[in-house]
Amino acid sequence: MSEDPVPTTISSGEPLDASSRPAGASAPSNVPDLMKIGAVPTNTLMDVETDILEPVVQSETFCRFRLQNKGILHSNSKLTFALTGGLTGTDNCYFPINVGVNALIDRCVLKSGTKTLCETDGYNQFMAYRSMFINPQHNKQREAFTTGRMMCRCWQYDDGAAGPSEDGANIAAGEQSNSNAVGYTIDTGVETQRLNVTPGNRIVRLPDQTFVATGNPSIDRAPVYQIALNDLFPFLKMNQLPLYMCKEELDIELHFAPAAKRLCVSDINGLDGLIVTGETKMIADYIYYPQEMMDAYANANRKLAFTYVDYRRVRHTIAVPGGVPSTVILNLGGAGRIVNKVFFCATADKGANPERSLLNDYTADGLQTLLGGAAAARTFGTFTHNLRYNDNYLYPVDITNPSRVVDNITQAEGSPPFVSKDEWSQQESLITLQQVEQRQLDNQLRSTSMWTCDRLNRNERINSRGIELYATWDYFENVVPHTLNAWLEVVRYAVLEDGQFTVTWA
Repeated sequence: MSEDPVPTTISSGEPLDASSRPAGASAPSNVPDLMKIGAVPTNTLMDVETDILEPVVQSETFCRFRLQNKGILHSNSKLTFALTGGLTGTDNCYFPINVGVNALIDRCVLKSGTKTLCETDGYNQFMAYRSMFINPQHNKQREAFTTGRMMCRCWQYDDGAAGPSEDGANIAAGEQSNSNAVGYTIDTGVETQRLNVTPGNRIVRLPDQTFVATGNPSIDRAPVYQIALNDLFPFLKMNQLPLYMCKEELDIELHFAPAAKRLCVSDINGLDGLIVTGETKMIADYIYYPQEMMDAYANANRKLAFTYVDYRRVRHTIAVPGGVPSTVILNLGGAGRIVNKVFFCATADKGANPERSLLNDYTADGLQTLLGGAAAARTFGTFTHNLRYNDNYLYPVDITNPSRVVDNITQAEGSPPFVSKDEWSQQESLITLQQVEQRQLDNQLRSTSMWTCDRLNRNERINSRGIELYATWDYFENVVPHTLNAWLEVVRYAVLEDGQFTVTWA
């Protein structure tokens, strides 16, 4: 009696016929899946080798790294960068506190030969959305020193405000501490002018991340920050690259943002924001298992399949006439693709100097809300939206309630965004008047995180008409032109066969 063929499992979980496995290959049960992130179901030895790679091409606008075809590339390998302010009369400059060093990169591409495996356009703005889901405690304890993100919020208690003195001489009895918080601030751990100073005159500094170029090398500062590869390329969130099985050269290409969108300044003077070329490096970790195991895995998996998500960006200019709602009916594309979700925001035009703020250009600007004064003068901005695809609307009734919008974000991402109502829609006065790097915090953070995310819930391929966005902003806080930035999370499929990658849309 003939035996049934033994299925061979590839990384996507799809079985291959036994005829695709070369003669003499080990049975799949003896070969663990080395590409999946997580524990290998066997007792074996794993070695990790770390190389520091220099870019093969580098300028102020572009950089390329070439990976070595050896071992398995660890998905948490890092890219490091440092900038010098090149300042003219400015005392401090720093990365935008919500995205950190990610502001440096405008577009990133992972290539195998001439084929693009993964690409993200508008990466710095994209990370303004992704950074909302980082716990503020992680920002203070880790991200502040690794990526430069400083959105570490904490409640602010009154420490006395009887007079302008800092030596405590004018502090009245009972004003040293208060059980009621007046709002929340940024917990950087570095505060000056704190005691006995009114909140609007208190100054908060950012620790060890300011860039100063004085012309004196002994006091110049250019701290080094890092970006993880799996942040740059979603492909690496769930898969590791078997470089030793690749015959083509793999490249990482980075396109840098303009100088004005890299850093922020503490005053009104300009900056250069120059890249320190000697600090641009890739810290690549290569994983090795016993050679016979790696050879057996390569022989048993001549054809590896990877399913992952990639992001496609759409931009559109929104005209904002004063006193009139702004309405957009826009085709976002996605025809013939499987799209998991869509997220978007509207960003106000910051003019020629976006660096004169804490967040630079990486904001999702919200609506006008005026609750004080006479009843006739009060306004409360509303935002209404819906998506249409495959001849049906995503929601039977347009979404207007802001709480529903935030709940949709939570459902799509599996985590609530760590922003307040004040940051999202200016519904409450929660942010302190305290200054951070000479910028008043409430003016800088209020109504700057109004992102919207919708999960497409029918698990259907988008037809030839694509996805249409219907949105109305009534009214914008800033009466200036806005840019709609939208990303589609699209499913892609890559096959590594005999050392060559083939990339298609799912």
